[in-house]
Amino acid sequence: MTSTPQFPSFGLQRRHLLGGALAASVVQLSPLTWAATAPATAASTSFMALSHYLTARNDLSAKLGARMQAALQALDGQFNAQADALWSWIQSQNVALEQLHARLKAEKPELAAVPAQVMQVWYLGIAGSGTRTRVVAYEFALNAQTVSDKLKPPTYAYGVYGSWTANPTTFNLQRIPVPA
Repeated sequence: MTSTPQFPSFGLQRRHLLGGALAASVVQLSPLTWAATAPATAASTSFMALSHYLTARNDLSAKLGARMQAALQALDGQFNAQADALWSWIQSQNVALEQLHARLKAEKPELAAVPAQVMQVWYLGIAGSGTRTRVVAYEFALNAQTVSDKLKPPTYAYGVYGSWTANPTTFNLQRIPVPA
């Protein structure tokens, strides 16, 4: 005895399904398109100078720095003013990096959190914490760049690093016995 599949009584047709799938994909891709056309603003010179000072690196990307600064400013409306004040204080007092933490705690405790925020966003690519966390960088964060000669950041592509760059033409799947 064979049974025939029952279709919904409301008349769902293939063109409705395809139209819905197309609409869903357009909606999903729209924010990416809007983000790509947004003008990239440059990071302030004091934020980049503070970043160079704290990380002791001169090869920081100004474009990435602008995204990081914008994320930190969005989380704390006073961040830019605090970062500018910190950089001005560091320059005026000629503070050595190894003395920064102790001198900030003693002389400028209201600015003591700024270096940690800047280092977190550059090294981890994350601004903020908890439910307000914003991911600003992943493979371009300094923690990945520091070890990039030996390690690559993990991805969702399964296989060896770079395996997703070439389209496989053949599959040679073999069952490998596991010793008991």
